[in-house]
Amino acid sequence: MAKYNTEAMEQCRTTVSSQAGQFGAIGDGFSNQYGNPDIFGKLGASGAVAGAVTAMDQAGTQEFEAAEKVLRKVETALDAIQTNVTDTDDAAKNSLKAV
Repeated sequence: MAKYNTEAMEQCRTTVSSQAGQFGAIGDGFSNQYGNPDIFGKLGASGAVAGAVTAMDQAGTQEFEAAEKVLRKVETALDAIQTNVTDTDDAAKNSLKAV
């Protein structure tokens, strides 16, 4: 029978799941933190600076959401691997039983 380190796979899956949640939380923190040109007073570039802050906020949100999605896919893939390994091992055990 093949030997697999199921504990290591589960630890990896759990860690990936935790990290996905953390990236999602960071992304949530970016949401709607738009720059207001009024905070810069009467500076001529206030609108441009505020626009840059808004663009950075939107980019941060999108990047952290993308990272969370990728990590969720990794978690799902690891879960599928664990299930397949278990199912294959069970089938092998059952095929060797005396009839």
